[in-house]
Amino acid sequence: MLNPENETRTVVFTFADIIIARFRKGAEVTLDDARTNVALCLQRNEGRRRPLLVDLREVKSQTAEARAYLAGREGVQVSQAVGLLIGSPVSRVLGNFYLGLNKPSVPTRLFTSEEEAQAWLRSFLTS
Repeated sequence: MLNPENETRTVVFTFADIIIARFRKGAEVTLDDARTNVALCLQRNEGRRRPLLVDLREVKSQTAEARAYLAGREGVQVSQAVGLLIGSPVSRVLGNFYLGLNKPSVPTRLFTSEEEAQAWLRSFLTS
């Protein structure tokens, strides 16, 4: 059963100083999923932007429309910086597509280490 405060069909979220978005194993992300994920983040963050760690290691696919939506102005409403955690060949391709084709307007980097990603994202926190 989904916990509507922290989960969607494709992502399990942890909301703290850094938002952690872990894609479910085998997730196939559509534009509707991207919209749902952003809406949940906006609601839970009460309009504040936070650093965002996106764990792409288990995702199966993501449509071009979903990537464009997340890299566009809607995604920017949620995040002040994005760390993309990659591991599998699919997640590496998705991460590189996101960076190369969609040109995100917030600082965005690929990571293979969650600890390094979180350390980088924490540098964006303001006191």
